[in-house]
Amino acid sequence: MEPRTVCRYIAFMLVWIGFLVCLPVRAEVVLSSDEQDYLTKKQSITLCTDPDWLPYEGIDEKGRFTGIMSDFYDLWSDKIKTPIELVTTSSWEQSLQFVQAGQCDILASAQDVPSRREWLNVTRPFIFYPLAVATQPDHEFVVKFEQIRERDFVMVEGYAGVEMLRNRYPHINIRIVDTPRHGLKQVETGQAYGYIDTVPTINYQMLRWGISHLKISGVLDQQYAMSVGVSTREPQLLDIFNKVITDTTEMERQRVLANWLSIDYPQPADNALFWQLLAGILLVLLVLVYRYWQMHHHNRNLLHLNTRLEQISQHDHLTGLANRYALYQRFTLELDAANRSQQAFSLILLDVDYFKTINDEYGHDVGDDVIKEFALLLKSMVRENDLVGRWGGEEFLILCSQTSQNGALRLAEQMRLQIQQYVFNVDQLITASFGVSEFRHGEVINDTIKRADEALYRAKDNGRNQIVTADSD
Repeated sequence: MEPRTVCRYIAFMLVWIGFLVCLPVRAEVVLSSDEQDYLTKKQSITLCTDPDWLPYEGIDEKGRFTGIMSDFYDLWSDKIKTPIELVTTSSWEQSLQFVQAGQCDILASAQDVPSRREWLNVTRPFIFYPLAVATQPDHEFVVKFEQIRERDFVMVEGYAGVEMLRNRYPHINIRIVDTPRHGLKQVETGQAYGYIDTVPTINYQMLRWGISHLKISGVLDQQYAMSVGVSTREPQLLDIFNKVITDTTEMERQRVLANWLSIDYPQPADNALFWQLLAGILLVLLVLVYRYWQMHHHNRNLLHLNTRLEQISQHDHLTGLANRYALYQRFTLELDAANRSQQAFSLILLDVDYFKTINDEYGHDVGDDVIKEFALLLKSMVRENDLVGRWGGEEFLILCSQTSQNGALRLAEQMRLQIQQYVFNVDQLITASFGVSEFRHGEVINDTIKRADEALYRAKDNGRNQIVTADSD
């Protein structure tokens, strides 16, 4: 083959490789005239971020916004034709203070938690990150957080996960640190049992700071449902960013990730020595082929591991039902459908009555068997498009798709009677108490859950083995 032909062939392959990583993306999102006028008058949007939460977001040594979120905001800035400018802060806690004081319009990423609602709105979530716990390598693998909830943990100050876990486990012992590095160091030196954050953050920070003697011991039911945090002073930005998130395609999401994984190969400047150039190009191709094979092999292992992690992160270990992570994923889909079509959906929250007496009298193994039988019974009574999940301990939650509160009430009554008549493998009658609520348009899902929870507690206070709806006295 002639040198010129070889060059053309190699050039063709390099162009094809370039094409794969340079696919075009959609640019401008459709905004209303009022929204366009608002952005024109505003001229730019100010953003605060967590300066040390890589690989998601951070501020580099030159004071630049970096991380996966920075690529998302570059994309979104192009879509709305408006600059998004970083306001530098020294900590996540300071970023929260800046937004609250009106010094920033938006937070790069935020979770909807009650303590922030007076000064912060959040968009629909666009990424979900399950929380995980990192411990020393000789500690047990965590299947259920209840195994370790009496231990000492560390988390970064101001993170929504702190509030989420304290609401779920009021007696949990969480110490606050300034950065992920400080938290991981405390676990490494034995000052705390575990550091809680997301899996990518834990892995990144361990590699960054050379903390190699820790492991991820388990994935928690709780998760970050990441949204754009928008100051309540700028209500129009909430609608604008919701539109931008909806307009972001899966290809664009993958492109953001690819930008963080891609490698740039500089082209040789000297074109005089043909064979040296050819040898260099061939070497690059060989490296690419080898790297492709290596990554393909690695990705197969990752796929297997991710499948196992997905099973762990989305299903309750004891019953096989959906866990909180899977339920929140479904909540997001149901909220989207409800907002598009104005259809109703309802929640049933139920609790096994006097379950502690079963554990005390028969032991925890028998108690676990009762929970498993209870789960199978619930699953047999719902429709295919409903979802039954274990909410925690002896509590279960049923998402009734496209169902009003009255429809959910009828289903709950059928369940109550079936449970009361079912013969469990213990010598005592088992019943359940129920709280029912219907999603109200305009509220967040945690409000719907809270109303069902309050109704459940009224059912228990009224004598148990009964149903209370959220709007009843």
